[in-house]
Amino acid sequence: MTLRLTLRRLALGLAVLLLGGLLFAWSGLFSVRASSGHWPVTGWFLHWVMQNSVRTDALPVAAPEDLSSPALLARGAGHYATGCAPCHGAPGQPQDPVVRQSLPAPPPLVDEPGDWTPAERFRIVQHGVRYSGMPAWVAPERADEVWAMVAFLQAMPDMPPEEYRRLAYGPQAGGEAQAAGAAGLRGLARDGMADCARCHGPDGRGRDNEAFPVLSGQSETYLAQALTAFAQGRRHSGIMQPPAARTEAAALREIAAHYARQPAFPVPQAADPGLLAEGERIAREGIPAEGVPACLSCHGAAALARNPAYPRLHGQHASYLENQLALWREGQRGGGPFNELMHTIAERLAPDQAKAAAAWFATRREAPEQ
Repeated sequence: MTLRLTLRRLALGLAVLLLGGLLFAWSGLFSVRASSGHWPVTGWFLHWVMQNSVRTDALPVAAPEDLSSPALLARGAGHYATGCAPCHGAPGQPQDPVVRQSLPAPPPLVDEPGDWTPAERFRIVQHGVRYSGMPAWVAPERADEVWAMVAFLQAMPDMPPEEYRRLAYGPQAGGEAQAAGAAGLRGLARDGMADCARCHGPDGRGRDNEAFPVLSGQSETYLAQALTAFAQGRRHSGIMQPPAARTEAAALREIAAHYARQPAFPVPQAADPGLLAEGERIAREGIPAEGVPACLSCHGAAALARNPAYPRLHGQHASYLENQLALWREGQRGGGPFNELMHTIAERLAPDQAKAAAAWFATRREAPEQ
């Protein structure tokens, strides 16, 4: 006897399979226990699918030339310590045994870093991995932050524990840094300060050369607005938003007041004289043909005295200032009440002009007059 396959019979067979699957799911007989594990073939298949997906997704990604920059390593380590180490472990710090009972268990990246290219690591950190517990980056548009994490992940397997602690928590790793940073603060502000001090230092001067922006000398108003914007997700950062969001508003204001009390500490910097001359011209005169006002109309001494919500740029790291302008140009920064204004200005500045203005402000020890 020969059965003839017709569209009607095919549709009926598919309907029976679908109904059977729904009944099986409704019965509760399928176990979702993490403790039951996967069949070996299931685990292999899921990992194979993930590897292929990541490889394809990473094809258009071009890695930066230098992923061994000390600044990148320091930025990546600071976030890894709080956001990643509990699941993946760290040099001298094993994985949390509770996390090891998840399904799938996150890989211990110190002992099993995996055979991923920098571009593939970038995609994993940026977008996470579905159904695995690996979250996406809080601000996936911040490629500069994701590359900092990739740089750290590349270096971590060969990193001694003491070097990891220094990168993740600063030269005064542990209790000393926390106590120094929390001096004069109480309660939640004291706890939040521990997050701030390990990267920016208790004095707000930053560390590891240009890894972190200088906070000392900024106004309390500007710092409070910036921290609030991070906490509310209006200023995009996968590194800054988590600690700011877990700190109450009153504590953020106390932390802003603490750093505002610290004396200004311009970072000694030098630059090409031609670049500085171009930067000074932009700062003092703007670029009228492009509708770019003089930078000093908002960031000069008189303007800063008039409006404490304007940030001080003088003595800041040139690389930080240049990167902020790039983020505004690309629509990836966000921020406080003047965000749209800066977005418009940055769009009209060519990258070389932004570089020149950043270099000039970085070499100023005092707020320049217009």
